[in-house]
Amino acid sequence: MPEPTATPPTATEEAQTATRMLSASGAAEPGDTASASAVSEPPALDQAELDLESAPARRRPRLLWAPLVVLAAAALVAAGFGLRGLAGGAPGDDSVDAGFLRDMTEHHAQAVQMSMLEFSHGADENTIAISQDIALGQQREIGVMGSWLADWGLGQSTVGEPMRWMGGTGAAADGHDMAGMHDGSGSLGTPVGTDGVRMPGMASGTELTQLASSQGRDSDVRFLTLMIHHHRGGIIMAQFASQHASEDKVRALAKAMVTVQSWDISQMQFDLQRLGAPPA
Repeated sequence: MPEPTATPPTATEEAQTATRMLSASGAAEPGDTASASAVSEPPALDQAELDLESAPARRRPRLLWAPLVVLAAAALVAAGFGLRGLAGGAPGDDSVDAGFLRDMTEHHAQAVQMSMLEFSHGADENTIAISQDIALGQQREIGVMGSWLADWGLGQSTVGEPMRWMGGTGAAADGHDMAGMHDGSGSLGTPVGTDGVRMPGMASGTELTQLASSQGRDSDVRFLTLMIHHHRGGIIMAQFASQHASEDKVRALAKAMVTVQSWDISQMQFDLQRLGAPPA
C-alpha cells in the first residue's frame, strides 16, 4: 500500500533532551552535593547501550514548537527545587512520590528491555530509531528517579503489590477507571495479573518471548504494538502522579512523561500504518 505523505508529531530528540534537562536540574539542587553528584551523571552504560549511543541518528525533522515545551518542563523542574524547602520534609515510604518513582522505574525497565530487542532484531529504520530513543531516554529517567529515592533515604523497589500509591492495585488501574485517569482511547494490552503483568500496559512473559524471537518486520510491528500499550499504561501512572505527588520536581517529571509518551504514541501509530499493520 502507498506510504502516507503526512509527517506526524515526533518526540524522539525531545525525549532525550527533556530527560537530560531534568538530570541537569537535579544536579543543581541547592545544599545537596551528594544528590547533585548522583544525578548529574547518567548511569553507566553497558556495551549494548553504548552501541545505541553510537548508532547513526535516523530521526524525523523536529517540530518548531517542541523546544518551547522542553523549556517549560525545565522551568517546572527548576521551580520544584526552589520550593522544596517550603514543603517540609522529604516524602515518606508510603507517599505518592515514592510509589510512583519505584513503580515507574520497574515500568521503564521493561520498556528499555523491549527497545533493546527491537534495536537488535528490527528492520525498519524509523522504528529502530524510536526504540533507540526510548531505551536511552527511559534509562536516564531510571537514574534520575533512583537518585531522588536515595536522596530521601528510601528503598529503590516496591515491596508487595504495586500501584497502592494510586489508591488501589495494578489491576484496579487496569480497569480504566482509576480516578478517571484513562480516556478509553485504546487498549492497554494484556490485563494486569495475567502471565506476569504487574502494572497497566506492561507486556506479558509470552509477549516478551515472542518479541525476542521475532526478526525484521515482525519485530517492528510487535514492538510498536507492545510499546503503544506500554506507553498508555505509563501515562495512567504519570497523570495520577502529576496531580497528587507532593514534590514539585516529581510532578514536573510526570507531566513531561505524559507529554513525551503521548507524542511517541502518535509516532508509533503512524509507523504501524506505514508498515501496513493494524493500529494498536
